[in-house]
Amino acid sequence: MSARALLQEVLDSYLQAYTAHDAAGCAAAYTRDGQIFSPYGPPVTGTAAIVATHEAWFSEGETDKKMTILEARVDGDIAFCSLIYSAHVPVEGGNTERVFGSSLNTFLRQPDGHWKIRHTSLNELEDDQTGISE
Repeated sequence: MSARALLQEVLDSYLQAYTAHDAAGCAAAYTRDGQIFSPYGPPVTGTAAIVATHEAWFSEGETDKKMTILEARVDGDIAFCSLIYSAHVPVEGGNTERVFGSSLNTFLRQPDGHWKIRHTSLNELEDDQTGISE
């Protein structure tokens, strides 16, 4: 299986939980000591903090999250991918707007052979990335 397909499975599981606003399910995609570095809040480490961060994101009303892997590599029990993400977020007047960002993620192969996210670093993008992420 290609690195892209392997990591896409992890991201698809994460996106299913995200769409369902299942913060615990989102955190389950991460290692117990997983970390998120984000312009949307302070760095977080560990399952409880990742759950709380996702609960806060869900309360903001973000919907229709999409992720597109740009590059992926696996080297032994470590992997990484860079990706573009997008989502609709509420704006004044009851409308939504599409926002875009990029992310770099590291993954660790678990003893059972499954992969989990160890680090996520998020960045906002000002430009419309529709051609890439949709």
